[in-house]
Amino acid sequence: MLTKKITLPLIFAAAAFTAAAADQTRAGAVAEAQTAPAPLFLTATNGTTNYLAVVNTRTKQTTYIATGGNGGASGNAGGVAVDGKIAAVVNFGSGNVTIFVRRGDAMQPTQKIATASQPVSVAFGSGHLVVLELTMAESFPVYGNTVQTPADGQVQLLLADKSAAQIVTYAGGVAYTEKTGSVAEVSLSTDGMPGLGVTNQAVMLPPAPNNNTPFGLIGQGANIYLTIAHSDLETLVVNGHIVSTAAGPTPYMDQSGNITHAPCWNALFGQFLYSSDSPGKQLLRYLVSDTSVFFDKPAAATLTGPPTDLTVDGSLLGVIDGGDGHASNASLFDIDSEGELTLRFAVKIASPINGAAIID
Repeated sequence: MLTKKITLPLIFAAAAFTAAAADQTRAGAVAEAQTAPAPLFLTATNGTTNYLAVVNTRTKQTTYIATGGNGGASGNAGGVAVDGKIAAVVNFGSGNVTIFVRRGDAMQPTQKIATASQPVSVAFGSGHLVVLELTMAESFPVYGNTVQTPADGQVQLLLADKSAAQIVTYAGGVAYTEKTGSVAEVSLSTDGMPGLGVTNQAVMLPPAPNNNTPFGLIGQGANIYLTIAHSDLETLVVNGHIVSTAAGPTPYMDQSGNITHAPCWNALFGQFLYSSDSPGKQLLRYLVSDTSVFFDKPAAATLTGPPTDLTVDGSLLGVIDGGDGHASNASLFDIDSEGELTLRFAVKIASPINGAAIID
């Protein structure tokens, strides 16, 4: 009996201590999450004088930092890209790219990278910044928070007809689109090695009418998910070949031949792929794997204007849309484990914004 009288209080005391420790751990985690710097949602104002718009994802506070260049890009995605604490922003009208570094809750411009022709889209991968331009693609090595010049790789685009749309990186290379009808892959070497190769490998598109306007890309591992926008198709490209195709909302044309639905630009969250349906003012949701792509849900989110770019970071999805033609919208959504979207906020920006990225 004496042993029981001593042991039980000890057990209860240990349990109470464990519960208290767990509570303190949870409280500490919550406090740390609340005091840690919030991710920043980035887009570019894209006007004659270009600014990086920086939206705090916790407070919605929006600040503007001059890029030192001129905007003017249109019909493209990937006008802003991030890698760690650095961001790249295209200055189409100036023929250069501004590099920013995150400092606390602010972004500081640190470099301007001259490009061979006017830049429309940027991406990071394999220790490089890659830039899609109207007639060329170039690569620049990245060391820490610094982008080195000059370019260590350069290739002329397949068509080079100034219809360049987007560039992305994937395992072993880059892929880019030209809206008038080409998709190509180019090798990209790893850290410390020369970047872009000099040979374009064309991706064979389906026969007409299913090859109308290749637009958006997203890379994951060796896979590339590609939209053929005006044919209402989302496709999976593996080893340079389309291996799976999914049609989007139908009908996608009205009786006059006007496009009413088109998957344009892509972002990935695990098996869920979100694509901006610009004419439909909504986001479409697809289910993807290494072997297939499947149209899952229309109107995963609805928007007040045509969406022109989107990005995923962790469980956050940022999307920009053209709003009412005068003021654009930058909207932030939370993504749950089932791929459902909940709007956290939308902020208005009084310009035709371009590019979407989230930096931690």
